[in-house]
Amino acid sequence: MAKMSAEDFKNNLNNPARLYLWDVMFTNPIGGGDADALELRCQTTAIPGRSVGEILVPFKGTAGLKFPGKLTMSHSWPCSFVESTDKKVFNALHAWDQAIIDARTGIGGPDVAIKSNIYLRLVSSTGAVYQKIRLVGCYPQDVAEVPLAFETEGVIMYAVTFSYDYWEEAD
Repeated sequence: MAKMSAEDFKNNLNNPARLYLWDVMFTNPIGGGDADALELRCQTTAIPGRSVGEILVPFKGTAGLKFPGKLTMSHSWPCSFVESTDKKVFNALHAWDQAIIDARTGIGGPDVAIKSNIYLRLVSSTGAVYQKIRLVGCYPQDVAEVPLAFETEGVIMYAVTFSYDYWEEAD
């Protein structure tokens, strides 16, 4: 295996991916929410992770052999949204929650009526999309409470955890 010098490393990493150059696209927020407002106001998120389990097979008093097991994903994707006095984030999330299970009636919709795909796009310093991740079958699983206090300066932020079926690299 060839060794990589520091100069080779620098040359291969001439345009590093930056944490702040990304955007998110809500293709069809359920309940009629404003997709543009959700996209613009999404302030933080994460690239979803995945792991492969392992199967250990003992063999004749040795440490054994390992084989790859099942693919696992967390099925949870966190986002934080900044709110404005037009309350578009609240309206979009509340309408989506009501479509999942109506708070008054307790009646919910089927998967096809409550799930939507969300895209996470990573952008280069020139503005070109170089990677796109599709989260398939998303819905808001948890909207955390938002503390309000006279002592605190800041803006209202909604911490939302979306549930998803799986993720893949998109075209």
